[in-house]
Amino acid sequence: MSLAYKIPYTYEDYKHWKGDWELIQGEAVAMAPSPIGAHQNLLITIGANIKASLDTCKKPCYVYAELDYIIDEYNVFRPDIALTCQKVSDFIRTPPKMVIEILSPSTALKDTTVKFQTYQKEGVEYYMMVDYNLKQVKLFKLIDYEYKKIADRQSGVMEIAIDGCTMTFHIDEWWKLL
Repeated sequence: MSLAYKIPYTYEDYKHWKGDWELIQGEAVAMAPSPIGAHQNLLITIGANIKASLDTCKKPCYVYAELDYIIDEYNVFRPDIALTCQKVSDFIRTPPKMVIEILSPSTALKDTTVKFQTYQKEGVEYYMMVDYNLKQVKLFKLIDYEYKKIADRQSGVMEIAIDGCTMTFHIDEWWKLL
């Protein structure tokens, strides 16, 4: 038997769930099992790379790993890495300056469609997708309310300036960890 309608879950429901979940358009989405070593190595390396860049910035910005981004009552995402220029006491509640998702086979479709569209709509200035299987990095920048691909690299150096802070990524170094 199928219901004629669905009652969407809300953030209030989400707060009481056990385990790791995301809330996407009112739907409960179970997080995949713990990411594999390659994913975790990239997460730590990229996060540390951003943190080191932030140490020399004039404006205080912060890097967070796997911290809930509460978008609205029906959407709670857990980006791999989020960069904000506001200190976060509990969860991210305003659009980060940059979000980085490390694509896993089990999450790639969600990261490249639903999350891409939502981050764009919410005004996340930069969205980076790192595919460790293809050894590829795609960087999108929000221009006129739409993401434009500004980089698609498998190697080399990528620089991003956010609020007067320049982050330099040595992509070749990332793949050495795999």
